[in-house]
Amino acid sequence: MKRLLFIALAAALLTPTTANAGIFKKKNKAQTEQSTQQSKDKKSKKGAQAQPQRPAPRREVRPAAMPGLFNVQHHKDDWFFQIPDSLLGWPFLSTTRFISTPVELGVYGGELVSSHVLYWEKANNRLMLRAMAYDASADSTDQIHRALVASTEDPIIASFKLDSVGTKTVRDTIPGDSIKGIPQRVKKHTTYSVRMTDFLRGENVITGLGENAKRYNAAGFKSEQSYIESVRTYPINTEVQMVKTYGAVAANQASVAGRLTGLMTFRLNTSFVLLPKEPMRPRYFDNRVGYFIESHREYNDDQHQVRRRYMITRWRLEPKNAEDAERLQRGELIEPKKPIVYYIDPATPKQWRKYLIAGVNDWQTAFEQAGWKNAIRAEEWPENADSLGMSLEDARFSVIRYLASPISNAYGPHVSDPRSGEIIETHIGWYHNVMQLCHDWYMTQAGTIDPRTHSMKFDDELMGELIRFVSSHEVGHTLGLRHNMGASSATPVDSLRNKAWVETNGHTASIMDYARFNYVAQPEDNISTPGIFPRINTYDKWAIEWGYRYFPEIAEDAGEKGRLAAADAERLILNKMTIDKLTKSRRYWFGGEGNDNDPRAQTEDLGDDAMRASDYGIKNLKRIITQLPQWVREEGDLDQNLEQMFVSVVGQMRRYVGHVSRNIAGLYHDYKSVEQTGPVYVPEEKERMQRAMKWLDEQVLTEPTWITEVSYINRLTRDGQLHARSLADLSLSVLCSATTFGRIVTFSSAKNTYQPENYVNDLVRMLFRETASGQKLNRWRRYVQAQAVQRLIQSWSSSTKEEAHAYVTMALQQIQQRVRAAGGDAATRAHYKDIDQQITLTFEK
Repeated sequence: MKRLLFIALAAALLTPTTANAGIFKKKNKAQTEQSTQQSKDKKSKKGAQAQPQRPAPRREVRPAAMPGLFNVQHHKDDWFFQIPDSLLGWPFLSTTRFISTPVELGVYGGELVSSHVLYWEKANNRLMLRAMAYDASADSTDQIHRALVASTEDPIIASFKLDSVGTKTVRDTIPGDSIKGIPQRVKKHTTYSVRMTDFLRGENVITGLGENAKRYNAAGFKSEQSYIESVRTYPINTEVQMVKTYGAVAANQASVAGRLTGLMTFRLNTSFVLLPKEPMRPRYFDNRVGYFIESHREYNDDQHQVRRRYMITRWRLEPKNAEDAERLQRGELIEPKKPIVYYIDPATPKQWRKYLIAGVNDWQTAFEQAGWKNAIRAEEWPENADSLGMSLEDARFSVIRYLASPISNAYGPHVSDPRSGEIIETHIGWYHNVMQLCHDWYMTQAGTIDPRTHSMKFDDELMGELIRFVSSHEVGHTLGLRHNMGASSATPVDSLRNKAWVETNGHTASIMDYARFNYVAQPEDNISTPGIFPRINTYDKWAIEWGYRYFPEIAEDAGEKGRLAAADAERLILNKMTIDKLTKSRRYWFGGEGNDNDPRAQTEDLGDDAMRASDYGIKNLKRIITQLPQWVREEGDLDQNLEQMFVSVVGQMRRYVGHVSRNIAGLYHDYKSVEQTGPVYVPEEKERMQRAMKWLDEQVLTEPTWITEVSYINRLTRDGQLHARSLADLSLSVLCSATTFGRIVTFSSAKNTYQPENYVNDLVRMLFRETASGQKLNRWRRYVQAQAVQRLIQSWSSSTKEEAHAYVTMALQQIQQRVRAAGGDAATRAHYKDIDQQITLTFEK
C-alpha cells in the first residue's frame, strides 16, 4: 500500500469505557495447613484459647477489559487502555469539550476546547502518543518522501510504559460503518496495555485546557481536586469524562467562582475517534465558491515548484453501491451510504425544537440539486440515549447544543480531517438569548410591514420562524459553507418592493449572507412573510451542488496519487460548471466575508444600491421610532424596553451609514479563472462616490433630528445627540482617513475615478460650507467639523511616508484658509479659532 506522510498540527485524545472494579479472593495452601494445625492444638490443649492468625496476602485479579476502539480496564483508581498493534500509526481524532463550566465564565457546556489528530507508536518497550503536524505531504513511492520524513518529525505528546502485552480479537469495522480502509475481517492482534490514569486526569494539551487556560484566566492545575469520572469505549471511539480544577488568577473577573474561592472546576469530555486510514478524496478549493478549507504543501518528484493544496471541508457522501452510482450518473436521486444527522439537545425548550429541526431539514432541497435525497435530517435526542450508549459530547454525534447564556448569538463550527477536509462532527452553539437578537432585528427592520412585531414578546410562531432562519444559517456553516456577504447585491432595489417578485425569489440569493429582513419594503407594498424572511436560495443550492456532487464517471486509481489525480479531474469539471453559472446569473456570485472593501459584499445590507436601499430603510425607521413607546410598553417598566429598542433603531441607522460609506473609494473584486475575460479589480467610479458623499452629508453630517429630537429623548438621556454622534463618527472615519486618501490616489489612473485634488475640494466644501456665508453653526455642525479636523490631523500624522500625505495637507490648508476668513456668532468664531490653532500646531510639529 502506498503511504503518504502527513504533517498536521493536531493532537488526539482517547476516551475509555466504564468498567466495574472487582477483586476475586481464594484460600491458598498455607492457609489450609495452618487451619488444620490449629484444630489439632485445640484438641491437645483443652480449654486453651486459639490465637488469631493474620491472613496471608491474596492475589488480586483485574476485571475483564471493556471491548472497543481501545479495550479499557478499570482497576481501583487506575485506568488502562489496550492498544492493538493494528492501530499503531493509524490516525485518530481527539476532541475535548466542556460538559459544564464555572458560572459567568463566558464559555458553556458543549463548546469545543481543543481538537487534534494523534497516532500511537511503539519504541523501546513504550507506547508513544504523537500529534500529527499536518502541513506537508509526499507519496511514499517518491524519493522526496525521504527528505520530507527527515524534516517533519511529529511531536511526542506523551510516553507510556507497557503494563502488559497480550492479544485482542477484533472486528476492524462495524456493519454499516462508512469508514474506509479498515479490513472487513476478524483477527487476533498483539495488544499493548498502558496505564492512562495520570494522562487523562492531568493537565495537558489533549485532555485539559492547554493553551486555553490563559483565555479563561486559569492557572495552577489542582491534581487533588481533579479526577476521572467515567470512561466508555465503543467500536470506533472511546469517551472519557473528567473533572478538573484550576486556580483562578487575580485578573479573572469573569467567573463568580474564581472571585469567591480562587478556584474554578470544569467537567470535560474527551473523544477519541478512529479516522479512515485512507482519507476521503479531497475537493480542491475554488475562491469563486465559498467553503472553509484545510491546506498543506504537496511535494512530489515531478514538480518544479512546491504547491500548497487547499481542500474544502465537507461531509463524506457516497453511493451505497455500484448500482446506486450508476443511477446517480443517469441523473436519478439516490440516498447516501451515511446521511448527515443532527440531534437536538434535550435541554432545548420543547416549543423551539421543531423549528431547529426545520432549519436543518430545509437543506434537503439543496442536496437534491446535488443528486442526493434524504441526505440530511435532524432528530430529537433519544430519551433512552444512555441505554443506547449515546452522549451529547460523543464525537460520533452532531448536536445543536442549547446554551444557557446571555449572549445574543449562535455559531456553527465543525471538526474536520486535516488530510482531506472530511467533516467528522459538529456541535452548533445555540445561545438562549439569540431570541433577543432576533426580536430586535425583526422589530427594527420589519416593524412597519408586519404588525406581529408590535410587542416586546413575539408569539411562539413568529419567534419559531426566526429561530428556523438562524438555524438554517448556522447549519450551512457546519456543511462547510462560509458567509456570502455579496449575495444580497444581486437583487435590484426595485425588486425588493415588487410583491410578486420578492415573494417568489426571496430578497437575497443566499441564507449565508448577513441579510436579515426586507427593510426596503414599504407598508403600501403589502409584502408578506416569504418576501420578508431570508431562505435557502439560488447560491446555497449551487454551493452545495459544487461541493457535494459525486462524479462516478471519474475513476480513482489506488493510493494517494490516484486519489489526488481524481480530485484534479473533478476540479476541471467544476471549473466549467462555475463559469457556466456565473455567466448565467449574478445570483451565483460569491462575495466573500465582506473584508475586502467591495461595496457589494457587506453585512446587514440589501439590494444593488446602498444609497437607495438606505433611503427606504430610513423612511421605515422614522415611522418606527415614533411608535416605540406604544409597542414596547409593559406595566411597571422603567423605560428599559424603550431604551433597548431606541438603541436598536440607532444601530440600524448606523448599519445604513456603513453601507453607504463602503462606496467611498470602494474596490470591486471578482475572482476569475484564465478562461474568463475582464479585469479582476475595478475601482469605484466618481459618480457613485459623489452620490455616497451627498447621502452622508444629508442624512448624517446634517443633524438627524428625527433621532436627536424624538419626543421621548429626555426620558432616555441628558444629551439628545449622544447616541446619534456615533453615526457622524463612522462617516468621518471613512471620509477623512489616510486609507481613503491612499486608495483614491492609487485608483486615480483608472477610468472614471475620483481625482484626489477634486476629492479634497469637494470634501472640504461639504464639511465647511457655512464658512462662505458666515452662517451660524449649531452644536451638531460644530461637533462634525471638530471631529473631521481631528481625524484629518491623525491621518496627516500617520501618512508622512505616503503620497496621500500631500492631499491630507491640502485639505487641512483649505480648512485653515476658510475658518480664518469666516464670521458668525461668538460660539462659531471661537470654534473656528480653535480649529485654526490645532492645524497650526500640527504643521509646526
